[in-house]
Amino acid sequence: MGLKAEDKAELENLLKIATSQIPKYFNLINSTKEKWEIKNMHECIFGMVFEKYIHDSGQYLTNKRIDENQPNTVENTMALFDAGIEIFNDHVLDIKRQIYEN
Repeated sequence: MGLKAEDKAELENLLKIATSQIPKYFNLINSTKEKWEIKNMHECIFGMVFEKYIHDSGQYLTNKRIDENQPNTVENTMALFDAGIEIFNDHVLDIKRQIYEN
């Protein structure tokens, strides 16, 4: 099951939403009274963006599979997951740049 152009556009939109949260993630970490021992805040924020994207893209791709009556097989699920990760990987440098700019 391949992704159509509109699916890729939707995944890129979900990635934009995840990266738009970068300032919020910095505020979350900086505003807590807890003594968090974060060795690399930029990598922590990167992980938060990744987690948000994986969650949202996973929901989108699962709904797509269900809507198109695709079989719920490991192979099918992994193919969708790989396609979503590929979109993320294509934007890693831009995501890291946005994090360091904040």
